[in-house]
Amino acid sequence: MLPELTAAASFVSSLLRTRGFLSEHKLQIFSHALQEALADHYRHHWFPDKPQKGSGYRCIRINHEMDPIVSKAASRIGLNSQQLYQLLPRELTLWIDPYEVSYRIGEDGSICVLYEAEPPAAGSSATAPTSNSFNSLYTCKNQLLMGRTSPPKNYLMTVSS
Repeated sequence: MLPELTAAASFVSSLLRTRGFLSEHKLQIFSHALQEALADHYRHHWFPDKPQKGSGYRCIRINHEMDPIVSKAASRIGLNSQQLYQLLPRELTLWIDPYEVSYRIGEDGSICVLYEAEPPAAGSSATAPTSNSFNSLYTCKNQLLMGRTSPPKNYLMTVSS
């Protein structure tokens, strides 16, 4: 669970970092607090043998309401929900599942993978990441930094497996 939580907390912290409002020290405190809050919240809802089980429970959602787990971590550095709304995208969905962390900015945005790992082979306890968790992040995140919250309507995305 640690690599997934680290990827998710680092991603949300990087979104807060883009506004330049918070010091690196506060961002580190926030990231650590978010990892702790997520670990506590997911303690009995993490099923590596069935990664999709509990996926809805593990979804972090920011839209017209601030996700309470993000709010809890932000309160550790003195940020309230109103300040978070100013610093984070208006609509953000973050899925944190065993072996994969992905996100979508905006209701019509593309889904981007932050972290992906292969489940361990039978009898093994280690997982190996199959992609660098932040190389793909910045290509998807560039749309946010340029002020776009979702792709243009004429944008076509193909997915292959």
